[in-house]
Amino acid sequence: MSERVIDGSAEAYRPGYSMAAERIIEYIEEHGLQPGDRLPTEADFAALLGVSRSIARDAVKTLAAVGRISTQRGRGIFVAESSGFSPQLHGHFKPTNVDDIMMLFEFRAVQEKAAAELAATRATPAELVTIESALAEYAKHVPTRDSELLTQTDIAFHSSVNEASHNPFLVEAANSARLLQREVVVVLAFGGYSGGPVEQALEEHTTIFNAIRRGDAEAAGAAAAAHVDRTRRGYEHEIGRRVFQSDAR
Repeated sequence: MSERVIDGSAEAYRPGYSMAAERIIEYIEEHGLQPGDRLPTEADFAALLGVSRSIARDAVKTLAAVGRISTQRGRGIFVAESSGFSPQLHGHFKPTNVDDIMMLFEFRAVQEKAAAELAATRATPAELVTIESALAEYAKHVPTRDSELLTQTDIAFHSSVNEASHNPFLVEAANSARLLQREVVVVLAFGGYSGGPVEQALEEHTTIFNAIRRGDAEAAGAAAAAHVDRTRRGYEHEIGRRVFQSDAR
């Protein structure tokens, strides 16, 4: 089960497990299932979808990896808690498709790069103080590894950089992308996984801030894009580890 979806002149291959995962989501929605409700077994899904058992298994693992379902050894498969998803709010984004998650980071890299470049030329002295304060707060919580406080201060840092761009359209778009990343990717799929070592994130934040403070737009944009891309690669690795890890555990 696979297909090539024509997008303009390009062909985009969709593996069978990704298509099956999307159909499982449709099954959940069509049957009005709620968080905690039991789902069919992998064998049942294979029969329902007309796919092989291995494709059904990988579809279930994909949905578990992105937080839409919960697999409980010895008990079964269930709709995950807080697995609601709003197409109206988030557009076409499908968390069943790993490519969509990667494209979200690609989109964020474009936004963060533009915001940092503009901030380097537009930030007021007061805004520089705000960015530096957010950076200091993040640094304060690195040794404690407090994921909630690190998340809050990470958001504060990026938000203060975006605000310093003085472009309200960019700020709104960046906030929406970050919210989507937080709700769907970080919370539902990875239980707080931050995309890599927090010390490295602190170093990257510092590089961004120093470039903005110097008024070096090119360096600020490059540092912001590199930061998001490194985070993306961290999630890509984690998705692969969770979806395709050995079943022999």
